[in-house]
Amino acid sequence: MEKTERNEAVRLGEESIGKLLWRFSLPATIASAVNASYNIIDTIFVGGLGSDAIAALSIALPMQMVMGAIGIGTGVGAASLISRSLGAKKDEDANTAGGQVLVVALFLGLLSTLIGRLYLDEMLVFFGATEEIIDLAQSYMVVIIDGAVMLYLMWVMNNIIRAQGNAIIPMIAMIASAVTNIILDPVLIYNFNMGVGGAALATVIAKVVGVAIELQYLLRKKGILRISLKHFTPSFRIIKEIYRVGLPSMLMHIANDTSIIVANRVLGTYGYVPIAVRGLTQRLQMFAIMPARGISQGLVPIIGYNFGAGKYDRIREAMLKACAVGACFTTIAGISYFVAPRFFLSIFNSDPELLAIGAKAVRIVVVMYPLMGIQAISTTFFQATGNGVPALFLSLLRRLILYMPLVLLLPSIFDLNGIWLAAPVSDLLAFSITVFMVGREFKKYGIPLFKKTESLLPQHDEQ
Repeated sequence: MEKTERNEAVRLGEESIGKLLWRFSLPATIASAVNASYNIIDTIFVGGLGSDAIAALSIALPMQMVMGAIGIGTGVGAASLISRSLGAKKDEDANTAGGQVLVVALFLGLLSTLIGRLYLDEMLVFFGATEEIIDLAQSYMVVIIDGAVMLYLMWVMNNIIRAQGNAIIPMIAMIASAVTNIILDPVLIYNFNMGVGGAALATVIAKVVGVAIELQYLLRKKGILRISLKHFTPSFRIIKEIYRVGLPSMLMHIANDTSIIVANRVLGTYGYVPIAVRGLTQRLQMFAIMPARGISQGLVPIIGYNFGAGKYDRIREAMLKACAVGACFTTIAGISYFVAPRFFLSIFNSDPELLAIGAKAVRIVVVMYPLMGIQAISTTFFQATGNGVPALFLSLLRRLILYMPLVLLLPSIFDLNGIWLAAPVSDLLAFSITVFMVGREFKKYGIPLFKKTESLLPQHDEQ
């Protein structure tokens, strides 16, 4: 059994890149779509309660995303270490990473619940909640923070199971979780009259379902990893390595969250409807970017294994094919939103003021969507190869270094439209810098970016 599982991992370095991308990225994309569906589904059902309820979820979203940033960053760091360790035949390091990250997830969940319970109202005000919507936001987030452990466990286990070469279990877990969420949302929100709190409870229960599926897979040792009690003993060497790679991913998401908080605070001066509009454009973007996110997740084990094995030509092929597919999806989404913004916004709410402001906002925000997928996938290259410094810089670039100053500056010139303009301007600048840095890294390893040659650097395993 173990030999068969090892052979499955070895396929990462031997099977055609097209098949690997399909096998890993499709399930990861479906899982990413399902993950994005939590907030989208909640917003659709909550939209029936009014635009103030949508605005409340828009305020709560950054808090969830901060938790997600920490959980996903931790999982990405562990996945990168596991993939590279398996590629380098260091199975014990892979097992230890799996055990360590589960303990870390439990700790992070309990810590989030404690901090949230103590400082929830203060955090909501800081995140931009106005007087009209703070009670609704509080009703939603108090349930989410109480279920934080389940959220962290699912974020982490998704990554470590996928890193073993199994993309199907995470997909099944996410689909089962999403179906549970869809069924429970209307029941808890309307039938039980729980309002926005019902949407939050549906999300937490849905995560419990997903965790149960993934936990039984790990505990029954069906994958390559053989996690035992000794792997739960703290190993600061492994934890350090996890966060050396995971920190950039974590900071990338936190930078995004910080920019949302700043944007919400600026938008609050125009009322709560623009806050609701920004929340809806964020959810539309989640849907547009999810194929690229899924491809990025599928790339981590492919690039990580082949980098550990020294097969640089396969890394180049995987990157170029992934970027091409990612750009196609974001371009199609951008064109669709630009042509019919009112249609997509009306899925959530049909308030005339919200649609009027939102239609203009959507058409501005989506202009650089074709570049957005490439930038996201390119950043994954540095994360998967364990190259922390450039990954950290690129993680902070788009939203923190570029977007946040623009969202503060441009409204003084273009009024409310300036907030919407900040997104495409930062997307263009981030894309240009990212492509330059990836090209420079390819040159370092002797990998041609656009023209394939016969000679590449010698592989690690050649003597």
